[in-house]
Amino acid sequence: MRTLIKTLLKLLVVAALLGWLIHSDKLHVDQLKILVSNPWIAVGNLAVWGIGSVLLGTFRWWLLLRGLGLVVSFFRALRLQLIGLFFNTTMPGAVGGDIIKAVYIIREQSKQGKTAAMLTVLLDRVVGLGALFVMAATAVLANPSFFFSSPTLLPLAVFVFVGLASLLFGYAVVMYPFKEGRDPFRWLFTRNFPGLGKIHGIYDALRAYRKHPWLLVATVLISIVIQSGAVVYGLFLTRVLTGQAPDLDIFCTIYPLGVMTTALPLAPGGLGLGHVAFERLFSMVGLTGGANIFNVIVLGQLSLNLLGVVPYVLYRSSFASLREMEAEIDAQLEPNVTC
Repeated sequence: MRTLIKTLLKLLVVAALLGWLIHSDKLHVDQLKILVSNPWIAVGNLAVWGIGSVLLGTFRWWLLLRGLGLVVSFFRALRLQLIGLFFNTTMPGAVGGDIIKAVYIIREQSKQGKTAAMLTVLLDRVVGLGALFVMAATAVLANPSFFFSSPTLLPLAVFVFVGLASLLFGYAVVMYPFKEGRDPFRWLFTRNFPGLGKIHGIYDALRAYRKHPWLLVATVLISIVIQSGAVVYGLFLTRVLTGQAPDLDIFCTIYPLGVMTTALPLAPGGLGLGHVAFERLFSMVGLTGGANIFNVIVLGQLSLNLLGVVPYVLYRSSFASLREMEAEIDAQLEPNVTC
């Protein structure tokens, strides 16, 4: 019942945000028809999904699995990626397709602890976030006077560099060769404080990537390729829908920041919050139509995610029913996490 109430409240917030945008004439739902009326938009939408989210997204996750010794074939990972995209679309809330992917892996890798499988789906999101920060920081450095001279844009530039510095610090901690018994972070996480036990397990699993120091860098580079394709598509869509031609460096800053807001688990694809974020970010750099651009992008991608129902139907024999899958997810999310 509590989960149902939380979901309903989230949907209410999303509905309120979308209603406000439509009422204020900032969101035009009728522009969605461009997904089928313009063949270049349709091809771009399919390419961003098929090449980016599916193929390159699968390859990135597959590398993370291999880095922790989880042996899964690429085609099996591809099938699970499609299933994950399907449930990310159809299951609103924090527990979606990513956790379901991990549950499948846990069932198949009985010799491994569940922390490793859960970590790969979490890290898959983190390296994607890292790519967004790298792209935004590069764009700011390409035109520093534009961002640092504006009182409105300066906080965004600071946020980008603080976020990037935080991720680089985390990477350095994970890769640093502490001597046996001299790791201050491991010492901290083994203290008897609530919640630190789970962090300890995650930290130890992350340290396993020290055997493959360039693997995390490679996954970030793959993420940059994925997001670069999305940026090009978004830039083209902006020109077609609004007739505006924003500079590439400016668009490469506001687009990643807008995408970051979609990570909050309100609704599939960041519906509602993403609309507001894109509208606000576009207006900050003198552009209009941000909510409409996001609307076409996200609904185009979500509609293709539904194709993941095909591998799910073929692959769901691992579970007797969807209810059994949900029970398995609840069991894997219990606080006792072990490596």
